[in-house]
Amino acid sequence: MILNSREIVFVEYSTERNWYNEIPSKNWLCVFVSDDRDRNYLDEVIAKILVKEVLYVCAIGNQCETVHDLVDEEIVYREVEKLYLPKHEIMTTWHHDFEEGIWFSIFAANSDDAEIEKVVFIDMTRGDRLSQIKNIVKNFI
Repeated sequence: MILNSREIVFVEYSTERNWYNEIPSKNWLCVFVSDDRDRNYLDEVIAKILVKEVLYVCAIGNQCETVHDLVDEEIVYREVEKLYLPKHEIMTTWHHDFEEGIWFSIFAANSDDAEIEKVVFIDMTRGDRLSQIKNIVKNFI
C-alpha cells in the first residue's frame, strides 16, 4: 500500500522469527508500537533499527514516552562511546493519541537528510494492535 508517496509496511516483532530481515536499510521511518514490553526487547529493536539506518522514529502505544526516551538515550550513548550511528540525524517523537501518531508518521514526518520512502510499523504488542493500526491506515486512503 502507498500513502503520501510512502510504502506502508507492517512487521510483527517476534523472537521466534527473523523480523529484522523485513525492515529496510535506508530511507525509512519506524512507527514503534509498544504497550507493555520488557526493556530487553525494546533495547533489541532500538539497536537493530539504528543499524538499519532509520531516519525517524515515532513511538505510539502505552510505552510511547519510554520508547522515545530509550531511543534518544541509545543515540547519545553511541555518540559518546563512538559506536555505530547513521551519518544522518535521527528524529524521534512520541504520540499518546494513537491515530494522530499514525497520521503524523505517514503525512507529516520528514527528514532533512533524505526522503522517507517507507513507513514501517513495528508491532511489539504480540499482534494485539495490528488490526487497529491497519484499520486506521485504511481510513486514510
